[in-house]
Amino acid sequence: MKKIILGILIGIVVLALSGVALAISNQGAEKSKAPDLEKIEFIHWKKDFAKPGAAKAPQTPTCYKFLTGSKVKWVVPPAVNYVINPTNSQNLDESFVTSAVSTSAETWDAATGKELMNNSYTVDYTAAARVQDYKNAIAFGNYPTAGVIAVATVWYNPATKAIVEFDVMFDTDWTWGDAIIDPTKMDLQNIATHELGHGVGLADVYETACDAATMYGYSNYGETQKRTLETPDVTGIQKLYGGL
Repeated sequence: MKKIILGILIGIVVLALSGVALAISNQGAEKSKAPDLEKIEFIHWKKDFAKPGAAKAPQTPTCYKFLTGSKVKWVVPPAVNYVINPTNSQNLDESFVTSAVSTSAETWDAATGKELMNNSYTVDYTAAARVQDYKNAIAFGNYPTAGVIAVATVWYNPATKAIVEFDVMFDTDWTWGDAIIDPTKMDLQNIATHELGHGVGLADVYETACDAATMYGYSNYGETQKRTLETPDVTGIQKLYGGL
């Protein structure tokens, strides 16, 4: 009898261990199925600085471009959540930073028939840009190359053509503020609107005929025209998400 009981107990232990091993194996299989994300980084340049080589422009530019030829975008609804880290070395108030960024986000929403960006946001003093952590982080930081005003980084799933994260970093080499009040400042809302255009699926345009567009890849101190969208910007975003 004791041998029978001992055999049953050993069998139970073996089955339990087999179950644990199977669970671990399944977890590993699920992780292995996770798609590798593609990453695109957009550099926003100050006027008169060099930029990466661009593809030859058509004779009549459309003045809007998509992140990729397959038009990757967010799958909405639900609206995209984002976090703002207002930490900066220039003593800009948290309320100023969050207002500039959230106003920029709503500018893109107003051009579509969908709520792309969540009306509310999270303030997170630990959030870092250019880090793939599934947080859509908007923050200040230092970029090592001269002439760079801001950097937008977008990660997307190449299988589903869906954006999964974007980050924006405002370069601390510049003096930031409200250029309507002080034209010697780099206007935060102006640059934020451009960078969030990358976050929702649009790329830079560099043709001089497109210099009035929000997605034009150059800016300067005192500029505020990118706070609002021009016809090409609206056309581009509506081709991705639909019209009003």
